[in-house]
Amino acid sequence: MNNLWNAIRKRRVIVIIGLLLAVGLGTSAAIFGPRLFTSKQPAQATNATNATNKSDVATTAKPVGFSEFRSEQAGFEIAYPSDWTKLSTKDPQVLLLLSQGPQDSMLVRVSELQEAVGPQQLPALKQVTDKLVTSNKSVQMVAGPNQIQLGGLPGYYYFYNFTDPATGQQGSHSHFFLFNGKTMISMVFQSLPKEHFTESAKTFDKIANSLHAIKK
Repeated sequence: MNNLWNAIRKRRVIVIIGLLLAVGLGTSAAIFGPRLFTSKQPAQATNATNATNKSDVATTAKPVGFSEFRSEQAGFEIAYPSDWTKLSTKDPQVLLLLSQGPQDSMLVRVSELQEAVGPQQLPALKQVTDKLVTSNKSVQMVAGPNQIQLGGLPGYYYFYNFTDPATGQQGSHSHFFLFNGKTMISMVFQSLPKEHFTESAKTFDKIANSLHAIKK
């Protein structure tokens, strides 16, 4: 009976991996592709967030001067600087796309899965999140991947440099994959060029630490 249950559970993990590869490669393409923005927006590569390397990241109250974004369907809230510009995209899975001038930006993208992902399934999914990040051949890993708990959601965190296809500059991405039941939340913060990341790290951390799960 235990062998049967283990086989069923293993099959479910395989199904989840297949689904993530199907929807997640779109996530990777959106992050690195220069055409995420509409024609009215600059064709920069997307976003980045500097999270810490801690395995657990504590959430905090909304910082002063921040606005809130809430998605009941995806089951999370997040706060961001009120003076950042909210951009529109061609991708319906991108729920939030913000920029602060040409150097800093962030993205939150959501993909719906057919199987729920929890702490037990998470280790098997690392190979998937690895593939999503490294599908861009210019990626140079700086830190991670680290298994984390952010805002009550399990997931993985990556910090890496990349080459922007539009400008040829090197940028930095701080990238979270978070799982809320059947929802995969990809949150990315970007600094371009990469030298600007250190200056933006505190703001990125405030945004990331403000994310928390809510009841769907």
